[in-house]
Amino acid sequence: MEAARKSHPMLASGSRASSSAPPPQPTDAPAPAKLTIEKFADGGISCLKFNGTIDESFEGKKIARSVQAETLVLDLGGVKKISSFGIREWVDFATTAVKQVKQMILIECAPKVVDQLNMVANFAGGGRVFSFYAPFRCDYCDSEQRALLEVSKDFEAIKSMKLGDRPCPSCKESMYFDEDGSTFFSYVLQHGAWELDHDVVAFLATKLDYRVGTIDQKLHVDKIIEGRVTYLRLSGDLNNSFPREKLAEGLEGTVIIDVGNVPRVEPAGAAEWRGFSQAVAPLVEQLYIVGVQPAFLEKLCDKEGLGPKGVVLDMTLPFTCGSCGQGSQQQINVAEHHEVLKFATAPELRCPSCKAAMTCTATEQAMTSLPALPKPNITKDLERQIGMLKARKFEKKLSAGLGALPKAPQRSAAVPILLALLLVVVAAGGAVFYMKSAKEQEPGPYGHGPVVERSAAAQPAWIKPNTAPGVAYCGEDGGALTCVGVSTVSPSQEDAEDEASDAAIESIAFELGKRITDKEWLATIPPIYTAARDAKLAALNRDPQSTQARRDVRDGRRAVSHSLRGVAPTVARYWEAFDARDGRRYVAFIQVKLAGPDAAKLIESYTKRHTALGATSVTFFPELAWKFPKVTRGAVVMSLDPGAIQELGVAENSVVVTVDGRDTPDAETFAKIVVEERALLEDRGGSLRLLVQSDSGDPREFSQTIAGRPVETPSDRGGKHHGRGDRGNGPGSSGVNVWDRFGGNRGSGRDDPTQ
Repeated sequence: MEAARKSHPMLASGSRASSSAPPPQPTDAPAPAKLTIEKFADGGISCLKFNGTIDESFEGKKIARSVQAETLVLDLGGVKKISSFGIREWVDFATTAVKQVKQMILIECAPKVVDQLNMVANFAGGGRVFSFYAPFRCDYCDSEQRALLEVSKDFEAIKSMKLGDRPCPSCKESMYFDEDGSTFFSYVLQHGAWELDHDVVAFLATKLDYRVGTIDQKLHVDKIIEGRVTYLRLSGDLNNSFPREKLAEGLEGTVIIDVGNVPRVEPAGAAEWRGFSQAVAPLVEQLYIVGVQPAFLEKLCDKEGLGPKGVVLDMTLPFTCGSCGQGSQQQINVAEHHEVLKFATAPELRCPSCKAAMTCTATEQAMTSLPALPKPNITKDLERQIGMLKARKFEKKLSAGLGALPKAPQRSAAVPILLALLLVVVAAGGAVFYMKSAKEQEPGPYGHGPVVERSAAAQPAWIKPNTAPGVAYCGEDGGALTCVGVSTVSPSQEDAEDEASDAAIESIAFELGKRITDKEWLATIPPIYTAARDAKLAALNRDPQSTQARRDVRDGRRAVSHSLRGVAPTVARYWEAFDARDGRRYVAFIQVKLAGPDAAKLIESYTKRHTALGATSVTFFPELAWKFPKVTRGAVVMSLDPGAIQELGVAENSVVVTVDGRDTPDAETFAKIVVEERALLEDRGGSLRLLVQSDSGDPREFSQTIAGRPVETPSDRGGKHHGRGDRGNGPGSSGVNVWDRFGGNRGSGRDDPTQ
């Protein structure tokens, strides 16, 4: 599968600011995206193409539930990094998505993805890997390259676990495979070689400009005859092998040719097609062409290519949404849009995702072919029949020679007995070997094998002796608060360090809570989160091997760490690697430090009260994330007196997240915004809306309609007016033009009030 493909815009799924970006300019331009996902679909096949970093912002289950296809293709060639929480989100995505489809295929897996396939159980979620990149290195130009392998054509090389040297794309010198074959190919070898279906190959070539294998895709023809309608479906490249004479033989009546799976049209194939369209003209009543792709449109939709009777019913054109950036292939009904197409213009379409206007990105050559398309005129019955034929699936044909295979010669009755005895001996030998190796392997410090690698010659002094995985502890260092977090046994160094960092920062937050002396705060805030925190940590202590307990603690620590991010920097780190039975495993140690004055400022900010509209609130304390994992900041309502907040129905101990859509990151901001919004609504009327987190579920909206100040309208106190001269001068009139009084003269000029 070639790496070359068409360029498409992308959909953002999370964003971050670049540390190497130039100084900020006065603009509202969004930050570059961490992960982008391109979406392509055609019929029952969909493709998601990933580029960037997969982390906790990747909403795996949400994206997976939106998948609607029979075959889902995942292009993972652009994945640069997968964080520890990204692994969790990805596994959720893969295991959910595979239930939505009949088959899931992984293509162009980056080396980072292959590493996770080898280490993380169910990382593919039941999907099958068709192609992946192997890392190569060139010592001549000191560059790292990668080569694409397919299980269909490269499996023999994969089985050898050795890849031959290849010329470097940069300097043309020899580069070598830069991995241990037995480790890197372990997952792929378990699943063997297999081939893609014809329709998937055609989809990849047509929609994404992928070419499977090194040889052009052979053209495949399926044929259905219903009454006087003959339906032909072509799949593959249109080249000099196109059997025009064989295909034209015997055609009659109405002929429909589906070219939706023809990704490429070569010059020789175009010539064969023109000969075919001319040859069938006197034989058939009408020749309809459906599923026309851009390549076919550019080369064969002129008068010579369509012939005397060829009519295009529908085609596919590429579009891009200028609002959300989604690129998609849209089917165009020629009869419906002919009045626009005849002017070499694409129809105006709306984005299926955000409903904004899309722009056609077809080539100029394709657009200039549109005016030559004749306007179709078919009956509703034929249109319905064509739709049913296009949706029909063709069963794979079995080889006709299977039934004629000669019978195998009968074996002696002793052969099965000897085979059975041999299997018993081998199994017994394997059991003895396993028991011996198990006995000989060192358990190591944590029962996961001996230490085979470490980041330093010895454990640093800041790590307590006999520290168990998964714990965290704090201490004083010259007035500063220092905390150490230890990961559980993890499949990668990166995963272990992420977990240890979260544990250390969460300990900082917990220690800050212990240093607060405000009695009212202590009676209100800690009871909200203490029970949730203690229960999750106790479950992990009872069963350190429990996947669910470990996940609950990691999620809680991660949420607290996210709320306190940037406050306590990492000052030291250390890790150890172990040779476990199921592969390399890691334990990491992270030390963070918070200066004494900084700790005092944080405590003051978390305990300072602000009162507005009867509600007394304090700033969201990070440990509350154990109870409210979806909230990282806000204002906690400590007490309520009669007022607007109480009238809304907001309860004490709730967290206010937004006011009329405006974020409330702390108590001071909440008090300011809610007073401002209330004053505006009392003047003009409307609804006061608060988004509030009051339980472990999703935040709820509380709203109250405010009537606003009544508007005085002009009244006729002096009786009826008679004629123009009475206006503005009669009894009760102030002589002021009513249009001016109510703002009619604001803007660009004085106009007639009746306008």
